[in-house]
Amino acid sequence: MNQDLVLAIALPVTLFFIMFSMGASLTIANFKTVIHTPVTVLTGLISQMLLLPVLAFVLLIPFNLPVEIFAGFMILALSPGGTTSNIFSYLAGGNLALSISLTAIVSLLTPITIPLFAGLILASQLDASTAIKLPFLITVLKLSVVTLVPVALGMLLRHYKKAFCDGHEFWMTRTPLIMLLMVIAGIIHQNWSKMPYFIDQTGIPALLLATLALVIGYFFARSMKQTKSDSRTIAIETSIQNGGTAILVTGTIMQNPAMTIAPVMYGILMLIPIFIYLFWINLSKQAIA
Repeated sequence: MNQDLVLAIALPVTLFFIMFSMGASLTIANFKTVIHTPVTVLTGLISQMLLLPVLAFVLLIPFNLPVEIFAGFMILALSPGGTTSNIFSYLAGGNLALSISLTAIVSLLTPITIPLFAGLILASQLDASTAIKLPFLITVLKLSVVTLVPVALGMLLRHYKKAFCDGHEFWMTRTPLIMLLMVIAGIIHQNWSKMPYFIDQTGIPALLLATLALVIGYFFARSMKQTKSDSRTIAIETSIQNGGTAILVTGTIMQNPAMTIAPVMYGILMLIPIFIYLFWINLSKQAIA
């Protein structure tokens, strides 16, 4: 498939369905978690939306990455709420309700926070001759169309057709993920000849960022006196990023395919520390038993 079609059509449609399926799993009660456990939710939001971008910025600067790679990583760091974080939180024995609530809340915030903070970071780090711009209003509108609108539609469907959503949950959640994997495969295929270079540029930074995000997210939550279950959830939510949103911003809105490589590679490599973390948790449980 032509890369222009992947980024211009396939990706936005895929992200729309991902957010719709997420919305179909949400109710107003998920947002009430903010009222019942405000400190826990605030801790998770700070870890996802503040600590991770700061960590990414500090970590990436010494690598002297090409402009497009650096920008792609920073936009990724500002795109929390990965679609698989809820599954990994469950497997880690975390707080699934907290995970779902954090994913729901950041999906409402990121259409504003991504263009706002990414624009500021790019403006501060890139010189005037660099042709990388992130239009604020256009980005807000496009992100709203593919995030807020489908989430709202999904929630409406669940409100009026709960039995339908429950009965078709498997395919409603799996199909969009398969679509996203196909989009990522399409991007990789189109850039196959450059993949050794991209892996060389992004491999170590992506693995370090994903691993440190897990560690810092967990210990930050523990320092805020959160339970081990909640801390595991916050750690995973901090490490798992919404690669689909980041690719949409870099490839579709900014129309810079080279910038999509960092989100694509992170989306693949972040699974390594996550699976190691899950394996370590299971070993710990067996040792205690």
